[in-house]
Amino acid sequence: MISTRAWKVGLNTIILTFLAVTWAKPQAETEPKKVNFCDVVASPADYNGKTITVEVILSPSEHALFLYAAPCVSKERYDDTTQAVLPKGWESLRYGKKLRTILKDGRPAKVVLIGIFESGDRRYGPDGAARFRFSISQINSVQDVPKPKTR
Repeated sequence: MISTRAWKVGLNTIILTFLAVTWAKPQAETEPKKVNFCDVVASPADYNGKTITVEVILSPSEHALFLYAAPCVSKERYDDTTQAVLPKGWESLRYGKKLRTILKDGRPAKVVLIGIFESGDRRYGPDGAARFRFSISQINSVQDVPKPKTR
């Protein structure tokens, strides 16, 4: 026969195991898959309306922010312009102050973002300048884009 102490230890182990699995599962589900941004703009219908993680360059213009990936080779007459939309209160996010400093100086930033990609029949941004839109929900990293070396 099992002692009361052994029974309690066994029951506690089962409960803790169940809670660990239950708590860990939602965290894994909340982190969207990281995808190559070049693949996203090459096959926009596959990503339309989906929450994804991308590593891109966030570049300011006079009236809007745009995303691009340096490795993507724009083909002649291929439009991959993507408007970036920052969330409300973005400056208070973990990397918000660093990003604000870079963008305020008119410089691009290398960032890892989570957000919703949109591709439709309409144009996005001021004056319909962008073919796609990326609504940012989370900023995971921010780095300065190195200036090109001059000879």
